[in-house]
Amino acid sequence: MKSFNLLTLCLALLAGAKGEDEEGDGITCPDINIIGGMLTKSNGNEVDSIMKFQCPDSSYPSPVSHTKCLKSGRWFRLSSRHTTAICKEFTCPTPVLESGMFSPVNSSYGIGETVTFECYDGYELQGSVSRTCMKNGRWNGTTTICNSGLQHCPHPGIPAGGRKFGTGYGIGDKVQYSCHEGLVLVGSRKRECLEAGEWTGTEAHCQHKSSFDSPQDVAAAFTASFTNTLGLTQTGGTVKSASVARKIILSKDAPLHIYILLDASESVGEANFQEAKAVAINLIDKIASFDVRPRFGIITYASSPLVVVHPYDEEFQDADEVINLLSTSPPAEYAAHGDQRGTNIHGALEKVREMMVFSKTQFKNSWDKIRFVTILFTDGKANMGGNPKAAADQIKNFVMAQNKTEDYLDMYSFGVSEDVDKTELNALSSEKNGEKHCFIVRNIQDLVQAFNDILDMTTIGDLCGVADENPEVSGRKKYPWHAVMRFPGTGTCSGSIVSNSWVLTAAHCLKGVETQKDINRIVVEVGESRKMIYVKDVHLHPRYDLLRLKDEGISQFYDYDVALLELKEKIDFSKSNSRSICLPCTTETTRAMRKAHPRTTCNDHETELLPTTRTVPAIFVKRSSSGSEQETPVTIKTTEAVRKACEANALRAEEYKDIPDVRKVVTERFLCTGGHEPTVEEVSCKGDSGAALYIAKKRRFIQVGVVSWGVINVCGIAVQDKKYARDFHINLFKVLPWLKQKLGKIVTFIE
Repeated sequence: MKSFNLLTLCLALLAGAKGEDEEGDGITCPDINIIGGMLTKSNGNEVDSIMKFQCPDSSYPSPVSHTKCLKSGRWFRLSSRHTTAICKEFTCPTPVLESGMFSPVNSSYGIGETVTFECYDGYELQGSVSRTCMKNGRWNGTTTICNSGLQHCPHPGIPAGGRKFGTGYGIGDKVQYSCHEGLVLVGSRKRECLEAGEWTGTEAHCQHKSSFDSPQDVAAAFTASFTNTLGLTQTGGTVKSASVARKIILSKDAPLHIYILLDASESVGEANFQEAKAVAINLIDKIASFDVRPRFGIITYASSPLVVVHPYDEEFQDADEVINLLSTSPPAEYAAHGDQRGTNIHGALEKVREMMVFSKTQFKNSWDKIRFVTILFTDGKANMGGNPKAAADQIKNFVMAQNKTEDYLDMYSFGVSEDVDKTELNALSSEKNGEKHCFIVRNIQDLVQAFNDILDMTTIGDLCGVADENPEVSGRKKYPWHAVMRFPGTGTCSGSIVSNSWVLTAAHCLKGVETQKDINRIVVEVGESRKMIYVKDVHLHPRYDLLRLKDEGISQFYDYDVALLELKEKIDFSKSNSRSICLPCTTETTRAMRKAHPRTTCNDHETELLPTTRTVPAIFVKRSSSGSEQETPVTIKTTEAVRKACEANALRAEEYKDIPDVRKVVTERFLCTGGHEPTVEEVSCKGDSGAALYIAKKRRFIQVGVVSWGVINVCGIAVQDKKYARDFHINLFKVLPWLKQKLGKIVTFIE
């Protein structure tokens, strides 16, 4: 009888479970409202409909961020009494400070509230003196500690809302951390004091489960810096800012393998998968726009991993080819995983390790120099294939076993859905002192902005043609090569920085500069800070002669109107936020255009930058009468018919109206811009002479001309025939022998 009752009970339970999953005719879930936010439903209140709650940036949905209508007629993870969700404003947890005090003391703090810290006598305060609660439920600034200076390692700090176990800070001593209920620990749970006086791992933080990283947070910590030397930047002091990370610094030929893993599981969903793929494409394109050629391994995964490209696929290592594969190849599609929608992070990471092992054979000559980066996009909710952390540890152990240090491996994790397992993501990320490798963003689109900011402009050295891509910045950050020159007796001209010691400008700007005393009075203004640098010497093109055709009635002749200014002191790119622009027919520009070197020729540069089959979009920097500057888009008239029409307008200049042949003054060394078709284009004003005419290519900027002269002055005065206004610029391809002669020891020119 007892067994019968047990059997009956089991059957009843099975029947109940079956009823939960069976289709029910007409079954719907009840209406749910949200206070202070919005909700969306994929299919109303029907079975399998997904409902998502959205709140303003300063709040989070409670009790859940999203739910699904079950076949039982209830919403998953919502009880029958939950008919209303609410957007709750983030609060910051209470700080913890040993050997000190802070005020005010509350159980939690609202957005905008500030606490101030003070240490007891005999202790030195390090970190932030005061901290303010931000809209994502985190404190700004850095963790405050009171350091005695008497122990081998400094005080490791205690996260707000957390606890620390362990009070000894000698060599080999360990500390452990935990967080109060409702908070998730991000960072290292355990840390050990090393002989070097530093702690292992990364600083622990206690965060609300719905808290998120801003794009600025991500950009500050996940920073790939590209310089001429592959190595590490170190921050000074014993306490490092959480926003200052060791950066991936890449040289032109440094061997770097980047593995990108995209989660295509059901829990992530197709929309988030596609967004993550777009972010990955943007990141690949960003990295490739600098003087590095990393090898990429791309994997998508759900129940099992699919390889899009291997790092040893020679035919698919150009960044544009990798992007094309990620955009079009079947393994890169969400549908490629069919109904196999589990989350096998272990399998994806194991595939990375297999690629690394094979790479050791393929790249045996450079193996000792290769650095590895893994970038994982996931919700962290592994449900098959084994423990993902075990696979991550195998990768770490493999790299360390190759006589490499932890500096040769960086493992980043990015949360890509509304419901991310922070603990799991944290476990799959590198733990390095003073760094952060695990990120959760509220909207995955924020990663695009973050990855646009990954370039640390103060550490990339003289990498030509690089500008800040953040759409919110303006001025010299958008065109850091722009310079302004003040000449004795001739007013102001513009120019372009072509190295840390040389500025390219127009020769006619130097009219009246005849003696060394005149040269010594020239001042060049560079960078966002408008730093003033004096000029050591001037170099005009030897064939420039403004009065060469005076006997023919031509009072001004601007052929070969280019000059170089040699500066008395070098421009400090790291402090001035200045940058040189790329010049045509140089190896630097070959790299910038992602062309093969040394097979690419100067003719290849000209064919791509100034094709004769169409007009070419270009830019110059225009200065207003108030002295402000802005990028000005124009088009270079390179096709034969349009160029002829452009040149014909030159005869409308007052100085040239009686010249029978326009070719007398518009030689083959000029590029032409301006006009009114299909739209009216801007033209230069007084003070713009000498500025760079440049072209955007592969997220880099290359100068092709120098602003020389214009037909009609349309600036600040009434002009009837503005449609005839044109500008003429010296074509740098036509003065290359002179540029090579002057800059050949600084810039590497190609034939």
